[in-house]
Amino acid sequence: MTSAERIAGVEEGVASVPILDLKGVGKRFAGIVALEGIDLELRSGEVLGLLGANGSGKSTLSRIIAGETRADQGRVLIAGRALTRASPRVAAGLGVVIAHQHPSLPPHLPVWESLFLGAEICTTGGFIDRRRARRDAIDILSWLGARVDPDALAGSLTAAGQQWVEIARAVSRKPRLLILDEPSAAMTGPEVAALFTSVRRLTAEGVGIIFISHRLHEVEELCGRIVVLRNGHHAGSWSTRGRLDVPRILQLMSGDREVRERTAPGQTLGESAVGDPVVGEALLEVSGLTSGTAVRGASLTLRRGEVLGIAGLQGQGQEELLEAIAACRPFEQGTLRVGGTEVRPRCPRDMIRRGICLVPNDRHRQGLFVDGDVGSNLGYVAVAADRRPWRLPPRALAAFVRTTIERLSIKTRGPRQAVDTLSGGNQQKIVVGKWLSIPFDVILLSDPTKGVDIHARTEIYELVQDLVAADRAAIVYASDVHELLLHCSRILVMYEGRITADLAGAAMNEDRIAAASFGQPAMDVVS
Repeated sequence: MTSAERIAGVEEGVASVPILDLKGVGKRFAGIVALEGIDLELRSGEVLGLLGANGSGKSTLSRIIAGETRADQGRVLIAGRALTRASPRVAAGLGVVIAHQHPSLPPHLPVWESLFLGAEICTTGGFIDRRRARRDAIDILSWLGARVDPDALAGSLTAAGQQWVEIARAVSRKPRLLILDEPSAAMTGPEVAALFTSVRRLTAEGVGIIFISHRLHEVEELCGRIVVLRNGHHAGSWSTRGRLDVPRILQLMSGDREVRERTAPGQTLGESAVGDPVVGEALLEVSGLTSGTAVRGASLTLRRGEVLGIAGLQGQGQEELLEAIAACRPFEQGTLRVGGTEVRPRCPRDMIRRGICLVPNDRHRQGLFVDGDVGSNLGYVAVAADRRPWRLPPRALAAFVRTTIERLSIKTRGPRQAVDTLSGGNQQKIVVGKWLSIPFDVILLSDPTKGVDIHARTEIYELVQDLVAADRAAIVYASDVHELLLHCSRILVMYEGRITADLAGAAMNEDRIAAASFGQPAMDVVS
């Protein structure tokens, strides 16, 4: 497959017109500003780095450009033509394609078929040309330098393999403008080098690329210009000239942000709402824990009465660390001690019986029976954890369900209401509340307020504080660092599977967390 066949080609004279021209783009979700007044240009053959902390608006902006979300205000021009409605098909017709950080590949289809799903190669008679599709898939993967078996099932691939297929799928659409959202997050060094070689080939052929990455050294190597977003606003942009001003970037990314949650009287951002906790003996000790490439030699100690936060940009091993501690994923190296006794769990039930429970990141796939009702979801742990569940008194179980609904202020018509009819916040309360049916010492919460409203978020953290005050402890990973600053007594920061900082007291501030989130020492941050 030649370059001319693979890329649609740059029309004559298009270099004088920006491939992408945004003017005053804004977007709100339920009245909350996600983007406001964004101006941005991208030209042929340019790699633009898009930087920002979690919640800065990078994903929303990318989805608007790719036609997945409609802007509420402003204009989006692709090669001089307006993108007037939210349609990925229309955007692709104008030459815009996005490779997402989290690929949604059909697990039971082979790679070559997944690659062309939705853009099938057909014969003149209208049938899928399987032979040509497989051949073209091999050509594209080879061109990218991706070592992926075209006949393997997509669901059997590693995270890096799935990312290669996602990128290959985007390249196969012959883009003029390619958005790469954290493409290297799961890749090894040689894979990143192959990716960068492909990016340079694309730009040499006139493709404009928006490159989103938390790895500043990659941005420095690849991007000629960067744009920094903060809280949905344009915080700054400049040409890199082959060298990044890291302190300036971190300062722009952290900035001063309004805290949209209740704080204690006189409390300022960076001061924990829990004050100085009275901590007791160690409930959980983790030493040198390694689980695949996601968690690499993590060590921590959690004491009774402590709320320990886990910070860092998404995809740095935070979720996997909690899953490994809860025995939801295996670990190859390291030790776990619960109450001073070393354990080697074989399954989650082993850790639950030792008083360690997990509130998972994805409530729909991991935390709820979405086709069940409120009562069965709240009572599930009590039934599943009991060695003889058939002897559980039905009245006691029903009383627990009623009490938990009242205690957590779950807005429901009653225990028999279908759980999928509840709001996200009430569903999340059930995911947390079901653990109240059994005794436990440590609760692990993986981004527990993702996708819930501010009121429910506050109630969830109030419950966590109540649990810890009852002589327990908690570890909380949150994608919003401000939640951790408000509610945690100590914060660990993870970068590429490793714990890069252990912060407490005055050291718990945005600048230090931002620096450690990018693998940078705190001293590099300009205050």
